[in-house]
Amino acid sequence: MLTVYLIICGVMSLVTLIIFAIDKIKSKSEDATRIPEIVLLSFISLGGAFGGFFGMYLFRHKTRFSEKFHFGIGLWFSLILQLALAAFIALVEQGSITLF
Repeated sequence: MLTVYLIICGVMSLVTLIIFAIDKIKSKSEDATRIPEIVLLSFISLGGAFGGFFGMYLFRHKTRFSEKFHFGIGLWFSLILQLALAAFIALVEQGSITLF
């Protein structure tokens, strides 16, 4: 189960990283339609937090927390939640935590 979760997070992170790259390219063109923040945050929250985190700093995109505070909070919250879920799944598989 942990392996499946990590594969899903890896694929979603790769997709999120690609979406960040596309949005950064579009941000340089004035007449291009940008990717809405809700779409970026959706991919981040659906398992792509690591890709979103690396995309922010690799492309220097959406890093002004004074202007995009909600975006940064959403990213960090999703990252912590995904790490906690991975740790929980690992502990359940190990037998340290029983669900019932």
